[in-house]
Amino acid sequence: TKRLFDGTQTSNVVDFGGNKDNDRSYGIIKGKLILSKDEVAQTFDNVIGGIVESCQKLLRGRRVEHILLVGGFGESPYLKKRLMDIFSKQGATVVTVEQPSRKAAAEGGAIWYIKRQVKARAARFTLGTISSVAVHRAEHLERIESAFVDSDGLLTVRNTFTTLVKKDEVLDDDYSHTASFAAVFSAVEMLFIPESVNRKMDIYAWEGEGDAPVWAENEEGDEIIPGLRLLCSLEADMPRLKESIKEMTGPGGKKYFQSDIRVLIFLGGTELTARLQWSEGVSTSL
Repeated sequence: TKRLFDGTQTSNVVDFGGNKDNDRSYGIIKGKLILSKDEVAQTFDNVIGGIVESCQKLLRGRRVEHILLVGGFGESPYLKKRLMDIFSKQGATVVTVEQPSRKAAAEGGAIWYIKRQVKARAARFTLGTISSVAVHRAEHLERIESAFVDSDGLLTVRNTFTTLVKKDEVLDDDYSHTASFAAVFSAVEMLFIPESVNRKMDIYAWEGEGDAPVWAENEEGDEIIPGLRLLCSLEADMPRLKESIKEMTGPGGKKYFQSDIRVLIFLGGTELTARLQWSEGVSTSL
């Protein structure tokens, strides 16, 4: 019945014992239980209500194209129809696998357990981001003509590649790394900073040969160098940015203002995860 019932049959036959089993008061005749459409639907609906609620929680705020049903109950055409009635309005298509999937939970549990036995792994690529930094390496002199004095009074070059995780670095199961970055402003620039700011930071993977490059973009800043691939983008709304800006003193006693932001990279189970972190007054936000 689970694989046959789709909500259209007026009656449904369920095997119930052998040919000698009869109880007409309960609809059991020769080992078969006859149920009406409403009786079967009521039995299914008790479970489907929980499934729908769980899916709605998982999909809240997200846009998905497909919902994949697995497991024994995932083969039910009635379950598929009920989910389609609800989630097709959100642009999602409910699909099932062609092969029987009664072992899906067991196989998934086995895969999860095996992956958890990997206590450490080596980074396949060098991960980093593009930033402006104060001149502190000999290589920075290659672009000294395009260097500028930033609001903190330091001679600065743009479009450098800042490494976050090095290739072949061994990452334990509890690996974490924090990199700090700062945006600096002059007193005049502070007058034009809005109350709420959206910040974005791109994370790149270096897939080229040898060590990671010094420069992430060409000198004009309009083209990423070959070998760098955009991995992901971190983005955050900072509604209370001004509360986190600190007054600082640079070379020669020059006053400037600084907003700090941190990139947190950590190993969560079997994958690397990255987040932005910043302070708002006395609190810390992610």
